Formats: sequence, structure tokens, C-alpha cells
Amino acid sequence: MLRRVMGVLMVIFVTTSASASDFGLREADLHAGESVNGFPNWGERLILAWMNRARVDPQAEMAKCGPACGEAACYAPVPPLAWTAALNRAARFHADEMRRQGYFAHDSKCRIVPSIDSLYPAGCDGSASCACAGGTAGCPANDCTSWMERVSLFGSQPSGEIIALGADPDQSFYLWLFEPFGSPACTFTLQNGHRWLIFKAGGGVGIGYLDSTRAAVADFGLAPPPYRIPSGTHSPRQAASVEMWANWYDTAAPRSAAVVVNGKCTALTLSRGSGTNGAWSATVSGVGSGCHRYYFSFIDSAGREVTYPATGSLGIGCEEWNSTRAVASCPSTSTPGPGRRRAAGRG
Repeated sequence: MLRRVMGVLMVIFVTTSASASDFGLREADLHAGESVNGFPNWGERLILAWMNRARVDPQAEMAKCGPACGEAACYAPVPPLAWTAALNRAARFHADEMRRQGYFAHDSKCRIVPSIDSLYPAGCDGSASCACAGGTAGCPANDCTSWMERVSLFGSQPSGEIIALGADPDQSFYLWLFEPFGSPACTFTLQNGHRWLIFKAGGGVGIGYLDSTRAAVADFGLAPPPYRIPSGTHSPRQAASVEMWANWYDTAAPRSAAVVVNGKCTALTLSRGSGTNGAWSATVSGVGSGCHRYYFSFIDSAGREVTYPATGSLGIGCEEWNSTRAVASCPSTSTPGPGRRRAAGRG
């Protein structure tokens, strides 16, 4: 049975925005989509892509939720959430510590050691013996580490957190998005807080997802402006045919968009949102077994190629990311589509 936490939701505390210069970063330095010591994994990538897909056209998702989502009219298209390594690591650590220590809540069940950022995951797997001060769970002085303190230990300024247990990443995402709330009031509440953060939070997000327990954590916080392709993935994880999804966010629509699988181009269609803030998709067949490497290739309005991941390729049926890439020069054949309304994996 799927489980969702409805009680403890964290409001958005950080409302300030940041520019790339605040982080000392340029777009070329972001290495978007590349794995950093195993972060993100496929499930984490998928949930981020679903969040950004929903944000370009909230009404497409709310139409599927129906009357249960009473405040559907409150949501309008917004910019994508940017991935950050610090938030990703903080979120996965929390998924791990909940699993290792046997609980399900936002705050930790002990006082987390200050050095956890340098210890996790190679030197500490989230167990109390290495993650907790004194090596044991519990808070004799009533000083357990709060969720905000925990995220801050990983070097990020937090603004919110949501957690879930679902059958898979897709189910976890829709547990958050489709929580029933009948009021038309356009305000954050404990009853609609998961959805509110997905649609309203600014800045960035890091997803923590573990196949072993199907625990999902999303930590929201301060982040640099998103890469022009802020997210991209495939779904399901492997099947005879899979859907490829990528978001584009820029001041102008791209000239073309494609996904390159095993060195072969497949044109992407604008399926949701607009040319400047939209989700593009295609279906690729013949990938039900074996390893298939891919990357997304957009040509911007000035004729420059932007890829996701920035370097290397993602994998279907094999290593999530590696530095290899079968390069292809794709023709400019992508055109905006009629706006598909179906979420992958749902009717």
C-alpha cells in the first residue's frame, strides 16, 4: 500500500533569489546532467523532470487530479527548479538515515555529527553508528537535528522539504502532487503543502530516492539560475518503448530539439508549456534489453547547440551517466506539437 505523510510539512522560509554570479558560476560551469559521485540516480532524475514538466503547465496535471485538487486554479506556469548537488546529497542522506534507523519523519532522530557532509556516503551510510553524535540514535537532551539544520550541514540554505513512500519514483511524485485538498484558497496549508512547494517554490531542489525502500525526499533551497535544459530523463527505466522528456528554459524558443540514442537522432515535440518554458518529448523503441546511451540536443535561437547532460551520456539499461557520447548532428525538424496531456506512466 502506498503511504503519504500529510501532517508535517515545512513552509518556504527562504524567499530571496540568487544569480549565477552569486555562486561564482557560469552556465558552462554547471555540468548540468552529469553525475557527481553517483548523484543523481535515475529515480532522482525522474522526479526532478516530473516537477519541471508540471511547472510549465500546472493545469495539465491538475485536470487529471480533478475535484480533489480544489485549488487548481491557483497555479500558473513558473520557471524550472535547478538541480544542486548539495540539496541532492542532503535529500538522499535523509532517505538513507530514515532507512537505516527505522523511522519516517522530517527531523532526524539524533544529533547529526557536524562532519556528515564529508562522511556521506563513502564514510557513513546513514546508520546511527556513524551519523549520530555518540554513535547512537536518540536525543537525551531533546536536541535532535531539525530538517533545516540537516540540510544546512550539506552546505545549502533550505526552504522546504517533502517526503513520501511510493511504489516507484513516479508514484511518489504523484502522491505529493495529487494530495486531496478541496479548498479554493490560494495559500499554503498542511493539506496542500506538498503540491504547493512543487508548483510555487523557487530556486532549486535536490531529490533523494532509494530503490531499496522506495523512500523519496525532496529538499528545496537556494540555487543558481537553471541551465537552459534544467532536466531530462527517460521513463520507464527500461522497456521496449520509453518516453524521453526534457525541459527547455530560455528567453527564446529553440530552433530544434532532439534526443540522440545510440548515435541516432529522434526529434522531440513540444508537449507542454511554451517555446521558452516547455517540456519536450519523444518515444523511442527497441530499447527493451541491453545498454543504450543517449543525450538531449537543443539548438538555441542563435544556432548554438545546448546538450543535456552537458557532457557524456545517460543510460537505458546500464550506467546512469558516463563520459562517453556517440555524437550525431541532428536535422532541424522539431516543431511545436498540439500539447499532449498525458503524464508518463499514468492513464
